[in-house]
Parts: sequence; structure tokens; C-alpha cells
Amino acid sequence: MTHLLKKELSELFNKQMLISLAVSFFIIVILGVLITTTVSGEIADTGTVRIIDCDDTAFTHDVAAYLEEQGYTVLTGTDFAQEADTHHWTDAVLFPAGMTEALLERHESCTIESYSVLRSTSTVAMTIGGTGAQTVSDAIKAVLSEEYLTGDLAFLEDPVDTVPYTRANGITVQADSAAVVRSLAMFDMLMPLVLFLLVVLTAQTIITAIAAEKTDKTLETLLSAPVPRTTIIGAKMLAALIVAGTYAAVYGLGFAASMLMTVSNGVEMSGMDVGAAFTDLVNTRTAIETLGLEIPAYGWLGVLMQLALTLGIALTAAIILGAMVQDAKNAQSASLPIMLCTMFPYILSMVSDIRNLDSGMRMLLYAIPFTHTFTATSCLRFHDYPLFWGGMAYQAVFLAALLFLAVRLYNSDVLFIGLRKRSRKEQDA
Repeated sequence: MTHLLKKELSELFNKQMLISLAVSFFIIVILGVLITTTVSGEIADTGTVRIIDCDDTAFTHDVAAYLEEQGYTVLTGTDFAQEADTHHWTDAVLFPAGMTEALLERHESCTIESYSVLRSTSTVAMTIGGTGAQTVSDAIKAVLSEEYLTGDLAFLEDPVDTVPYTRANGITVQADSAAVVRSLAMFDMLMPLVLFLLVVLTAQTIITAIAAEKTDKTLETLLSAPVPRTTIIGAKMLAALIVAGTYAAVYGLGFAASMLMTVSNGVEMSGMDVGAAFTDLVNTRTAIETLGLEIPAYGWLGVLMQLALTLGIALTAAIILGAMVQDAKNAQSASLPIMLCTMFPYILSMVSDIRNLDSGMRMLLYAIPFTHTFTATSCLRFHDYPLFWGGMAYQAVFLAALLFLAVRLYNSDVLFIGLRKRSRKEQDA
């Protein structure tokens, strides 16, 4: 038993596997650092409160001073659109003219406006907006209670209401940015998931199939047959695509059904007014159209083209890697480069906006052809057309180079002679 265990472990823990594990560890650590840095940057930004003070009174100045005493950095401006475009403000709270008079003289509740800039549909984008407005609202309540008003005034419990505004693509509308992101995120999260499954499954299917053919000694016979090598490559790619597509369709439908059931149960358990929820949904969709976040028909055609190019790259790369695999035991580790190159941009695109990373990391990610498909819908929604079409052109060139390499490899005698040499060694052994 001991000798058999040592034999199996020596075959499984080979040099290729150890190198793959080391590379995986290194990539995962880098991924963790990037995610932590991105999220930490967003959290750190919550310590800044941006105010558009259209009232400009002693009371509003006291509110700003109170926020600074609480440890916040307070920035002021005169126009949110201008500040967002020139100083890259991501959010702000607007004090309307007459706010002080309504609160201090008439003892009436008033309305402040909360502005948020939407630049992506990532998980981090769901957290923007709302936090700053709540902080300012609490500050107004505290200043009123401590310095200006005393007594049992009912409106002190809720002296201000907040009206949310969202800005995207240079347009501002009255809408909750979190609701807009949630409305778009269902598809923008589902598509990358399906793409990730397609790429990984197609790569593993092809590499495993080629490894099995080597183990069964059928690849030599196939390569010796009077069939064009390009036909062999095409058949392998198409078969793997059909199998992986079936898996991805099942997983994607399961994910969509799970999300639908979660939303339905949430509505039922919370006793939400379905009519009001439908009205909010319609208003949100109207805001999305006004903000220019809807993807036009030609954009969807471009997304499908990028998806096809990505799958072509994954399939061709898998065929090349499969030619280097010696047996079925190494098939799993052979697909690791493709899986890592897919997982890296996939997770980052879900957590944050890749376009906002530092230039060095951004260029590294853009060198991975899969990245451009993961960011395709975001580029179209936020009108980053040069990056979208440039990424598609890069993918086309990358695929052409891989196809050229694969055809040269399978048309040459390198693979065939290598297989025969290995066969003779096995016979001598």
C-alpha cells in the first residue's frame, strides 16, 4: 500500500503541477491585493463630504464646521455638474436656497438633494450615493438640536428629506444610483459568469480530450489519417464549444432562476407593495434610457462579436496547450493559464471598474484578450467606444496569431514525431 501511494503521489505531484500551484498562488495574492486596494480606496473616499451650498448662511456654515469637527473633509462647490467634470467629484449634497429660513423660522422640514456620479455597474458602484446624504442629514439634525432649536419640536426627528439624483454620460436625472445599478447588474453580472464558464469549460474539454487521445494512442492514428489538420482542429473546437455551451446555458439559466426566486421571496417576505415596486422599476428604466445607459442594437452585435472572438481565442489556446500535454493526469494543470487569465479580469470586473485602475495594472489587464469582453457592456453603457472597438480589433489580431500558430503546429511533424519518440521510449521501457 505504501509503495503504491508513493507511486501515485510521485506521478501527480510532478514538476508541472508544482509550477502551476506556485503561479496560482502568486496570481491569487495579486488579485487579493488589487481588490483590497480598490475597496479601501472607496472606503477612504467616504471620509470626504462634498457640499453645494446654494443657501450660504451661517447655519449651513455651522453644518460644514460640525462635519469637520467629526473628522470629515468638507469640500464645497457651486455646481455639481461642473465639479464632477473638472474635479471628478463622485457625489455631493446640495443645500437649496431658503433651507435655513424653512428650518429656523417656519420650523418646517425641507428637502436636500443628493447627487451621485455613475461610471460603472460593478459591486463598488452599488455603494455610492446615500452615505454622504445620510451623514449630512445627521449633521443638520445635530446642529439644529444643539445650537439653534430647543423644545419638543416634532420636525427635529426628521428635519430633512433627501431627493436622489444620478449623473452619467454628462446627463443628470432624478433617480437613485443604487436602483439604477441594481437594474443593470442582473445582466451585467450574468453575462460575465456565463462567459467565464464557457472559456474554462471549453479549454478543459479540449485539453482533456487531446490528453485522452494521447493516452489511448489514437492521436497518432488521427494525425496519420488523410484528413486535413485544419479539419481536425475545427472539429475539436466545434465539439468543445457545443459541450461547454450546454454546460454554460444550464448554469446561466440556473443562476437567473435563482436570482428571480430570491427577488420574488424577498418581495413576499417583506410585504412589498407590488404596484409601487413596478412603478419604481418603470421610473428606473426611464432614467436609464435618459442617462444613455441602454446598449443600442449595433452595440449588442459588437458584444456578440467579442464573445465569439473570446471563445475562439480560448479554443485555439486550448488546442495548443493540449498538444503539449503528455497524459490525462496533466490535463487539469495545463488549462491553468487559461483559467487564470479568465479569472483575473472576471473577478476584478465584478468588484470594480477596470478602467479606473492605475495605468500599469490597466495595461496589463488589457493585454489579456478576455478582459475586453468582460468590460464590453460597461464600455458601451458609458460610451467608451474607443476602448470597446479597439479591444475587439486587438482580440481579432490575437486570435489570428493563435490560429496561425495552431495550424503550423498541427501541420508540422513536430507533434507527430514527438509522439512517436515517446511511444518508442515507452516500448523500450
